[in-house]
Amino acid sequence: MSTGKKVGLGCGGCLGVLLVLLLLGGCVAALSESASDGGAQESAATEEETPQDAAEETTAEEEAPAEEASEEETPAEEPEPEEAPSTIGNGVHRVGEDIEPGTYTTDGPSPDDIMPMCYYARLSGLSGEFDDIIANNNIEGPGSLVVQEGDAALELSGGCEWTLE
Repeated sequence: MSTGKKVGLGCGGCLGVLLVLLLLGGCVAALSESASDGGAQESAATEEETPQDAAEETTAEEEAPAEEASEEETPAEEPEPEEAPSTIGNGVHRVGEDIEPGTYTTDGPSPDDIMPMCYYARLSGLSGEFDDIIANNNIEGPGSLVVQEGDAALELSGGCEWTLE
């Protein structure tokens, strides 16, 4: 025998369920956060501080300002400006920034390489266009090249090490 009344959640019930789910999600997030700390906050709250621990903390706090003061008195050493490397390898090296102009020499490629050749190109620009090549060469043994002040860059490939004379 039905009374004809239906029990339903309606809008208020849906909002209540949503609120419970959001609260549950917040609790889960808080629990996972404390678990990712390794429980550091929980263990700190449960540990009792002994008088010896308190004395050690006081001593450490008293020493810290002395250390800071000595660091402030010592002038910081300025780093030496980086010099251009005297030995360079594969890549595009900007003249005046990455490398210095001058004569570079190499002993050549390793004879064990599949194709023992080293390539170099002096470049007037970095556009990647063929017209940027001032001079280029493939070498199979020892060699040298002169990088001019007006060159924009030097492109090297083949695994050779080039040393500024």
